[in-house]
Amino acid sequence: MAFKKQLEDYRFNLNRNRSWKYTAVLIFFFIGFLSLLTSKLYLKTEDPLYHTKTYEAVSSNITGTVTIENRVYHPANASLDMVIKMDQTDEEEVSFVAQEKANPSIKLPVHLLYEDDGYYVVRISDLSPNWEALAFDLYQENEEKEMVNVDDVTSDSETDSTEEIDAHALITTLYSDQRKTKSEEGKGTKNKQQTRICAFGE
Repeated sequence: MAFKKQLEDYRFNLNRNRSWKYTAVLIFFFIGFLSLLTSKLYLKTEDPLYHTKTYEAVSSNITGTVTIENRVYHPANASLDMVIKMDQTDEEEVSFVAQEKANPSIKLPVHLLYEDDGYYVVRISDLSPNWEALAFDLYQENEEKEMVNVDDVTSDSETDSTEEIDAHALITTLYSDQRKTKSEEGKGTKNKQQTRICAFGE
C-alpha cells in the first residue's frame, strides 16, 4: 500500500515537472514574439540615405555625365551651394527641382548663380535645420514645344484639338546627405565674380 502511494506521488511530481517545463517554453516563445512585434518602438531603425560624392561622375538618362565638383551647406542662411559640371552633347536649357526629406511635398527655391561652358553654380534656399537628405533633379528643357493631339490620348472627344505642352526630360538626380555635406558658418552670399572664383579656383 505504501509502495503504491509512493508510485502515485512520483507520477504526480513527474507530470508536474513536465508541465512546468512546457509552461516555461511557452512563456519564452511568447516573450520573444512580443519583443519582435514591439521592436520598432525601442529600436531606432534609420532608412539608408543616398549621397552623391563630389568628383564622382554620374551617368545621365540622356547623354554624357553629371559631376558635383563642390557642395557647401550654410546653416546660417539655410542654403546649400553646389557647383555642377555637365558633360552634355546638346545645348538644351537645364532646369532644376530640389526636395528635402524633412518636407518632401515642398519644392525648394533653386537659384542659378552662374553658368558657363557646362558648369552650373546653384543655390538651394529655405532648407530646414534638419533637412536630413536632399534630392536634386536636373531636367533638360527643349526650346521647341511639342504639339499633342488630344484625340490621340482620349478617343471620347468629339472635336479635334491640340494642346501645347513643355517637353522636358529628367537628366539625373543628385543626392545629398546632411551628415556627409560640408558645412560653413558664413552666409555664403557672393556676387557673380566671387562665385566664379570659388567655383573654378581662379
